[in-house]
Amino acid sequence: MLPKLGLALGSGGLRGIAHIGVLKVLCKHQIPIDFIAGCSIGSLIGALYAAGLEPETILKLAKTLKKRHWLDFVLPQMGLVSGERALATIRLLTRQKTFAELKTPLAVVATELNSGKEVIFTEGDVAKAVRASISVPGVFIPYAMDDRLFIDGAVINPTPIDTVRNMGADIVIAVDLAHAGTVCSISNMFDVIIQSIDIMERELCKHRQPHCDVLIQPDVGTLSPSSFDTMDECALAGELAAEAAIPQIKSYLMSQEYRSEKFENPDHPFSIEY
Repeated sequence: MLPKLGLALGSGGLRGIAHIGVLKVLCKHQIPIDFIAGCSIGSLIGALYAAGLEPETILKLAKTLKKRHWLDFVLPQMGLVSGERALATIRLLTRQKTFAELKTPLAVVATELNSGKEVIFTEGDVAKAVRASISVPGVFIPYAMDDRLFIDGAVINPTPIDTVRNMGADIVIAVDLAHAGTVCSISNMFDVIIQSIDIMERELCKHRQPHCDVLIQPDVGTLSPSSFDTMDECALAGELAAEAAIPQIKSYLMSQEYRSEKFENPDHPFSIEY
């Protein structure tokens, strides 16, 4: 029986474009992705992939769409950005799909503001769940749904390793973007907020990372978490980090159970690699 592989995509502002590079490499090496759990930007990239978009297409869309498609500023209330444009854009990109219609099982992590509890979305409207998960405190107005207010899942679970494990993954690949901190110039309010959350995330991740099998940490510390101009660099960082992890991933996949399956099925994609 083939082991099931799960991908945990972490938060990190626009540096999350690195997730696209990771997905591109996994697809190139025909690494099967059975489950995806995402938080914040990781939930957005994961949702687009789970909805059927190829990594190259996601990157093209990210570079084509402008700030106005994502950001609709309002007078400061509970946030600077209302999030209505972001929701409309996410709904368009995910083709208005529900979780049940996705090609890859997906879990989206958010935080319920009043209770402070983690909420994991696996049913219903994908766009609404992602909108809840990307609600960076102070930037996006918390997303109201079912009489509850939701903010960024990174407040509790920035890289949802346990979530994708609980979905049934035997092997978990985690993509952590907060590890390197920020060594570039912090020049605006968005950078301040995201960097502050990153500091918190690094402490949270210390206790969760030992529970993943493969940890991918793209070198994005020199890139601004709020810049729309460094997407190619972010994607490349993801590619380089994922390529370095491919031998370890294949080692896990070539477990005794996996060898048995490969020998029974010579047409399996990994049979050409060994």
